[in-house]
Amino acid sequence: MKSIERASPVPYYEQLYDVLLDDIRRGELAPGDRLPGESELHRTFNLSRATVRQALDLLEANGHAHRVARRGYFVSTPDTPQGWLIEGLGGFLENGIGHSNPRVSTRVVASGEQEIPDEAAAALRIPRGATGFVLERIRTVDGTLALFSVNWTPPAVAPVVAAATGVRDGSSSLTAALQEAGYVAARAKRVVHAVAADRVVAGHLEVAEGTPLLRIRSITWNKAQVAFDYYETWLRTDIVALEVDAKTSA
Repeated sequence: MKSIERASPVPYYEQLYDVLLDDIRRGELAPGDRLPGESELHRTFNLSRATVRQALDLLEANGHAHRVARRGYFVSTPDTPQGWLIEGLGGFLENGIGHSNPRVSTRVVASGEQEIPDEAAAALRIPRGATGFVLERIRTVDGTLALFSVNWTPPAVAPVVAAATGVRDGSSSLTAALQEAGYVAARAKRVVHAVAADRVVAGHLEVAEGTPLLRIRSITWNKAQVAFDYYETWLRTDIVALEVDAKTSA
């Protein structure tokens, strides 16, 4: 194993990053393998824990590793997204880490017809007080509560969700059910804010009230520019990163 060159002008965390990346590239650490823990690296290389964390965070930032809460860092599978690609038209499962991924589970907290809140009604461009369909869900990643989301669909779309038993029991995708019924996304707008968890959201995610979260508000339209889905999601970014894939125009 390579050592840290104390006289080198290269920062210690970059040297440790290079050592770990070399182990990954040579196959000594394979995809899915757990990286040496913070304490082990601290002892092995005689580096501060802050320096070790910088190296591990850099591996994660560059897509070579991903962090699992309370378990440590693991080598990532090449070209496999570890976070939620927010600019995609689908939802968390389609643009996140995948509906078939065994790391992800869904629990439906509530589903049914009810009066749509004023803010959601305005986004969907339906009358105040209209009855639509609400779907409240919690996503878990590797056994850790990661996000709480609430979807509202307008009266015209409510029967589709009501009949989608797989969606209502958490075993299938809402986006897929809507597509099968002819509600295909052509455009979506998402607004992201940093917020403190209120009592209700904190209870669902089992975190302390006031815990920092990201709140994502999204409205989806079809080709006719008719809004058919509005949701709010509260995300723990220490569990699931929010990703943006920036590209130059053709």
